This record gives sequence, C-alpha cells and structure tokens, in this order.
Amino acid sequence: MYGFNKDELKLLRSLGTPRAVQDFLDTVPMNFEIGGDTLMSPRRVICEKKAHCMEGALLAAAVFWVQGRRPLLLDLRAAADDDDHVVSLFQERGRWGAVSKTNHAVLRWREPIFKSVHAFAASYFHEYFLDD
Repeated sequence: MYGFNKDELKLLRSLGTPRAVQDFLDTVPMNFEIGGDTLMSPRRVICEKKAHCMEGALLAAAVFWVQGRRPLLLDLRAAADDDDHVVSLFQERGRWGAVSKTNHAVLRWREPIFKSVHAFAASYFHEYFLDD
C-alpha cells in the first residue's frame, strides 16, 4: 500500500498529527550529505535514520498522504549563495502551518495560524539569513 511495507505504514500511521510528525523528525539526525548530495525517499529516511530538509519534507508529506491529508511541499527559495529550505505544509481549521527538518531552530515547525501560504512563507523571512 502506497509503496510502503507493513512496518513503515505502521510508523507513518502512528504519527497522527502534524505535531507528532514534527516530534518524530526532531529525533532524526541531520543528514549532512558527507558522501555527496542525497535525495533520499521517505522509505530510505526511515531506514537510514537521517534527513535534511527536503528529505524530511518528503517524509512528512508521505505521512500526510497516508493519513488522507494533502501532501504539499513549499520550497523557500534563497539567494544564489545560500540554500533553499523545503517544508511540508498542512492546514487545520483553514489556517496554514508546516513541518520542517532543519539544523536551525528558527527554520523549524510553524503552528497553523497563517491565513494564507504567502503569510506563512513571510514568517520565515526575518529568520532566513547567512551566517556571514
């Protein structure tokens, strides 16, 4: 079902809320791509037990898909000398929030309080910066 095996489906279904998905992703170590660029599938993230933002967003979207939510991703594009950030959007009571896998606390989870995706995306603006 959905291309997942029985144990994987059990895990995905056990993450019953967006907050539970975020809590799970917070336990998964960051994938620093030491051996080169990766784009691991949700199945491989579960197996390898590591993820970067895109891989975490794909896993969150897979959870939402299995649970009957829309699997939506948002790519927050950055300047040429910085990295994009990808999140998995969800909606509750007509408001937008997101699950996020990142190494930076400021680019993480967003409560579903935003009236539009534009307003949601703008919430990252003041926290999206280069270290230099």
